[in-house]
Amino acid sequence: MKKFGLLAFITATLLFTGCSQKTVEMDSTPADSESALNTMETTNNSIVQDNMASDGKGNYFIVDGKKEFIESIYFAFDKFNLTETQRKVASENASKLKGLAGSVKVEGNCDEWGTDEYNYALGLKRAKVVKDALISDGISSNSITVVSFGESNPVCSDKTKECWSKNRRAEYKPLP
Repeated sequence: MKKFGLLAFITATLLFTGCSQKTVEMDSTPADSESALNTMETTNNSIVQDNMASDGKGNYFIVDGKKEFIESIYFAFDKFNLTETQRKVASENASKLKGLAGSVKVEGNCDEWGTDEYNYALGLKRAKVVKDALISDGISSNSITVVSFGESNPVCSDKTKECWSKNRRAEYKPLP
């Protein structure tokens, strides 16, 4: 009888516990299709993402009726600080986004190295440092949200250093 109770307890424990589920906000835009359109509009039509660049290097926004290319920010392996070059890119992006009526989502991404937890934390740090750069360049903190995808949103899946470097990025996406 003791064996049966112990076996029932172990079975119940295994059934009702386990690995946690990851809930990741996913963008429905296929990144590999040049013609795929993902359009978002506000009431005054000032924020539209009309086409994601097929190479994953940024997104096109419509700001004050003008099409603007907002570049992704890239990071070194295991780093979340902005280099001088990337700081200039973030400043140029901020100057282009100043006329935006809606909000911006900054998505932090990582390569496949490291644990899931580590990569989600690193992706969040990358998104946060880009948000801080936008704020320091005059964008309202209330209009910027951050999210981390960790390693779950790669733009390249080859097993090369060049490919991994493309996945270590922060991307800008429009929100109404």
